[in-house]
Amino acid sequence: MDATTTASLYTEITMPILSIHWVAFLLLLALPTAAIVGYFTGAARRKSLLAQGQKVDAVVGEATLGAILALLGLLLAFSFGNALGLTNERKSAMVEEAASLGTVFLRADYLPDPGRTELQKSILEYAKTRIFPGNGQINNEENARAFIVRTLEAQAKLWPLTLEATRDPTPNPIKTFVASAMNDAIDAHLFRLKALSNPVSDITQSMLLAAALVSLFLLGNRSGMVGRKLTWRTFVFSGFLFVVMVTIVDTQRGGEGFVRIDDFALRATIHELEQTLASRGISG
Repeated sequence: MDATTTASLYTEITMPILSIHWVAFLLLLALPTAAIVGYFTGAARRKSLLAQGQKVDAVVGEATLGAILALLGLLLAFSFGNALGLTNERKSAMVEEAASLGTVFLRADYLPDPGRTELQKSILEYAKTRIFPGNGQINNEENARAFIVRTLEAQAKLWPLTLEATRDPTPNPIKTFVASAMNDAIDAHLFRLKALSNPVSDITQSMLLAAALVSLFLLGNRSGMVGRKLTWRTFVFSGFLFVVMVTIVDTQRGGEGFVRIDDFALRATIHELEQTLASRGISG
């Protein structure tokens, strides 16, 4: 099975529908708009009640507003915690893969040439495919699958070369020593892909957005109902809510925006592998 066919099996990889720039733009418009719509709706309702000679309740909507704000706080805390957890998981997966690639490269030194050199060059070639291309943006399924195809093509060479380099008369302990490290390096691919997907479903993110919009709508609606003006305080709340929600999205994605996954450990490992081969007069 070739790399393209194998990549098509990764159907569980889910990437965001909208880029972070579109998310920020829509939130910037939607959040204050919800408060404004709520205010004019409340003001119209107040005017209607007064025209009918009815009294307007001075504490109208307080219980509902308080409950929605409490729910919004819970959802924000959950989403932010999830984003931080995902970021740490991605960092750990990156460091562990760098360590496993460095380990299998060093263990290959116990093998005789020419198998040793061919295997180590293939390990270096594979390691280079593990760095996200360009500016590190893997923000859609097309980019994700292109990354998978490229890295699987390099990965497919590793195990056959390992078997070739460890063929008899290589002692069995050395075979096990090298093969186990290669197995760990190949398995690290799965942990990287697990952390690549967006673990929070669109429904969960929509629920957070709905809670934010309803909160601001009710906040503006209550001001309109009791005859108060829509002050700057409401928009300050909307602004802070915007910053928090964009920060959550930014932290959660890792492949775009300001908060990027640091691949220093992997790049440092690749540099060390290149230096090792260069010291033998071999270009990486």
